[in-house]
Amino acid sequence: MSRFLEVAKEAAFIGGGILKENFKKVKKSDIESKGIKDFVTYVDKLSEERIRNHILKNFPDHAFLGEEDGKFGESEFTWVVDPLDGTKNYICGFEIFAVSVALLQNNEPIVGVIYVPMLDKIYWAEKGAGSYLNGEKIKVSNRPIEQAVVSTGFPFRYVAELDNYLDMLKKAMITFSGVRRPGAAAVDLALVAEGVFDGFFEMKLSIWDIAAGVLLIQEAGGIYSNFEGGKDLSSGDVIAGGKEIYDVLYDIVRSSK
Repeated sequence: MSRFLEVAKEAAFIGGGILKENFKKVKKSDIESKGIKDFVTYVDKLSEERIRNHILKNFPDHAFLGEEDGKFGESEFTWVVDPLDGTKNYICGFEIFAVSVALLQNNEPIVGVIYVPMLDKIYWAEKGAGSYLNGEKIKVSNRPIEQAVVSTGFPFRYVAELDNYLDMLKKAMITFSGVRRPGAAAVDLALVAEGVFDGFFEMKLSIWDIAAGVLLIQEAGGIYSNFEGGKDLSSGDVIAGGKEIYDVLYDIVRSSK
């Protein structure tokens, strides 16, 4: 295990500890609006601050990009962090939320950690070294299409994309045995890497939602891309799964645009 991965795991536990400590303690007055249907609390901000401090203490020459406070520094190495993925779930008292920590080298993920604190599950991956859940190696599923269950997320802030998305969702519901929507993209991606879900598709995410998760999937034997088939994560559109499921999802997405 590299020092990069050690610090990423430590940072995820630091953030996750804050999420646990404050779970179900957030009041209405603690909730701020960042935009249409987009919320933040003191928990998100505190988690990111503590994570950032820990990472930059260990790697002061690295850059840091967090959901809440943006970019710090410039470097070929950039830490990309979502301190609380699934804020709405968190606010509602729904236990599906996570801390996501990724390290990018020249925009390519080389370390990824996703910590789901209420489930005591920590996923990690390092480029070329496989994916793990609580120390056990994990692989993407190989279920046949007719038995497969895929996960997704709704483009609730992007109503202009709704018709395209609903076409994708309809085709996915017809093709697969089930579709799930837990409400935290990092958790969805981790569950695909674990083989719980067979695939995932969502549009208009941010890089901090997906940077760690796509590395987990790749190192677990799966495939990911944006809707154009490329690896650039800046579009926020992502398809992922084992090869067969990925291919079907890719065809669904491309036929719906």
